[in-house]
Amino acid sequence: MSSLTLAARMRESLGTTIAVWFPESMDPDEMAAQIARTLDDSELFCRPCNIVLVVDGCPAAVQPTRRAAEEFRARCSEAPVVIEKGNNEGQGGAVCCGIEYLLARADVQYIGCRDGDGDHDIYDLPPMFRLLQSIEAHENTDNAFVVGCRGSLHRPMGFARGEFERILNRVKMTALNACLAAEGRAVDERYCALQGDEPDFQSGYKLYTRRTANIAASGLRRAHAAQPERKPLRWGVQFISSAELLLSGAITGAIHRLTYDDQPQSTFEGKHNYAEAYGRQIAWLYDRLGTPPAAGIAWIDAAIMRSQYGTVEGGWQELLALRRYVIEACFTGQSPLAPPRRGEML
Repeated sequence: MSSLTLAARMRESLGTTIAVWFPESMDPDEMAAQIARTLDDSELFCRPCNIVLVVDGCPAAVQPTRRAAEEFRARCSEAPVVIEKGNNEGQGGAVCCGIEYLLARADVQYIGCRDGDGDHDIYDLPPMFRLLQSIEAHENTDNAFVVGCRGSLHRPMGFARGEFERILNRVKMTALNACLAAEGRAVDERYCALQGDEPDFQSGYKLYTRRTANIAASGLRRAHAAQPERKPLRWGVQFISSAELLLSGAITGAIHRLTYDDQPQSTFEGKHNYAEAYGRQIAWLYDRLGTPPAAGIAWIDAAIMRSQYGTVEGGWQELLALRRYVIEACFTGQSPLAPPRRGEML
């Protein structure tokens, strides 16, 4: 490994892409402040020309983004790149745009993805970078990526959404391992040992090699090309890209990262319909893998029976709605297993 310091290694080889979108009702000064908070100290670890702010079809955010970029220039003598996307494709479209821009730069060997609202602390990036380079060296492969995992899913997102994300991660790992086992493979989680049962794949803070960045972006583009009416670039930026990476045999690493107790903002679509928001992701995965109905339903049943969300008022009905959504989306015409029951002595 290079004798350069960690910060120097990062500056010579790292690019970062930051998706920018804000509701039009937000004060422009607050937009600029959130972007500036995201950019704070970024120059310590990444050359400004390799920091890409992608404004995702959000006219109200263009001037605040350029203002934050100019403030960065005043501090560092060079501004980050600002890309204005004319149409709003969702966070997935912005992430793909930034990755593709950076892949065109020969000096960029690693690509980090961060949100533009200040929730992804720049000082979590060095340990992510160190772990990714360590995996490359020990495993002699560049087919690896690192996830910055939240210490709690519930604190930043609330109990309901945290539980649905746990279900999503559990079903995802079960389904992927079943698919890979048929090929004599399994998801490699050796570098995630301290992050709980499943890595926090829905976290938007990720670090890729050039190879895995390309897999992530191309997987999202293929999903969109195959089913544009489902708009996977809007909801699949984390789920689809990480699934494609794990199917490719990529080794995943995970570190604990900082996060706010309450998200500064969220582009999450499904605040009032978790069954659809999470069900469409599971449905995409089952379609992608050709999952047999009995297996797919059993995996969902096992996950919802483990969820504590069934203990709150109305929670069990929402969990069954998730189950019903996936069955209707993937297994129409099948005779599904009876839904699981709660209230038994366990």
